[in-house]
Amino acid sequence: MQKLTAKDPETKSADIVSGNIDQLRSLFPEAFTEGKVDFDVLKQLLGGVVEEREEKYGLNWHGKRNARQLALTPSNGTLRPCPEESVDWDSTQNLMIEGDNLEVLKLLQKSYAGKVKLIYIDPPYNTGKDFVYPDNFQDNIKNYLELTGQLEGGKRISSNTEASGRFHTDWLNMMYPRLKLARNLLSQDGLIVVNIDDGESANLKAVMDDVFGEENFLAMISWEKRYTRSNNARLFYSLKDTLVSFRKSDSVSNLREARGEKSKGIYTNPDNDPRGIWTSSSYVNPATKDQRPNLVYTITNPSTGECIDHPTHAWKYEYTEHERHVREQRLWWGQSGEAKFPRLKNFLAEMDDGMVPIDLWDYKSTGTTDEGGQEVKELFDQAVFDNPKPTRLIHRILGLSNNGIEEDREASIILDFFAGSGTTGHAVFSQNAADSGNRHFILVQLPEPLDPDSKDQKTAADFCDKLDKPGAFPVCH
Repeated sequence: MQKLTAKDPETKSADIVSGNIDQLRSLFPEAFTEGKVDFDVLKQLLGGVVEEREEKYGLNWHGKRNARQLALTPSNGTLRPCPEESVDWDSTQNLMIEGDNLEVLKLLQKSYAGKVKLIYIDPPYNTGKDFVYPDNFQDNIKNYLELTGQLEGGKRISSNTEASGRFHTDWLNMMYPRLKLARNLLSQDGLIVVNIDDGESANLKAVMDDVFGEENFLAMISWEKRYTRSNNARLFYSLKDTLVSFRKSDSVSNLREARGEKSKGIYTNPDNDPRGIWTSSSYVNPATKDQRPNLVYTITNPSTGECIDHPTHAWKYEYTEHERHVREQRLWWGQSGEAKFPRLKNFLAEMDDGMVPIDLWDYKSTGTTDEGGQEVKELFDQAVFDNPKPTRLIHRILGLSNNGIEEDREASIILDFFAGSGTTGHAVFSQNAADSGNRHFILVQLPEPLDPDSKDQKTAADFCDKLDKPGAFPVCH
């Protein structure tokens, strides 16, 4: 076995710049002269697509150029195995990585570029209290925090306040390089979902438009994270978070989510139709007869022989389509056959796999932060984490990555690089158990020291003491 040195390529993360240049050279070899890019030639080859350097639409802030360069700078860090702290080391296909997620994302580029099916992250909200990710990594986490101004007298202090004048800028500079690196890890049919509150939701959407492309935007999903209001709020009290959702590419062209029990419950078979369970829809068009004269005709009730015209509105379908419905016995005239107007039978067996996702998720289908807290209490017998996400929320997001196909059980990789309480890993375990799936997760979390004198951190710090891990971040393996 040969000893590695600092100059060996194995000690560095993937060189993204070199990879981009190689791709550009393969597409436009004539734009290269003596190994350098000739931008005048490249501009000619691209024609009118190249924009002149004037003001243009987009989100810009101080430090954006440096943040982009930060994502392109290779890391000299190393991922060190910890078999003594792991469970099923020889057989597990899941990863729990402690470290600065920017460095970890760089180190994952070599092995996982283009292989991750779903990224879900719940990054620190920009409250001025709790984001601790300035990008100056040191081996020793205490040195890291002290050098970046997050520790004073050995205790953690706030690193981003509204009074600093860079409130949004600091947060954007933290998020931008991580999102750039995350995009490289996604497969072509991959999705990314980012949990955020109103403080940065607009900026986050603009940044993700920049990184992933506006054409790959899917939805700003409103998640009802609680259902009771507090009258302590002076103005509005927030009951929801936003899930900003993008795809990697147009390989995701027909998104679906699995049908829930409530959706399946509307299908019945009161007439014992051999085609199986069905539900019905109106046969009457919202448009009036004057608005849609081509959809006005007389229909016949087969049970009574009565000829029926709607008094004010047109029918939904052209006459030739209506004739097909009659031939195939798709019209439902009620149990007795004497309904005033027919309804169209829609069979579950003929529906697409899954349902079209919606951008409003209520607490009944996804759970609340209170439910997430109860799950943690059941695991640890105490509230070790504040406001953890419920596993049901992650289950629903996992359903999007399956595209609503219940039989889709491929060995997909789920990444969460703001792992926090580990809810994503918990949800992957429980979803695999429920549907015999074969998903694997990669979780990344900064091993942030806990302050036993802090009211918010005392419970977690005491729990670490019980595990004989004083000051360590509590992690579920």
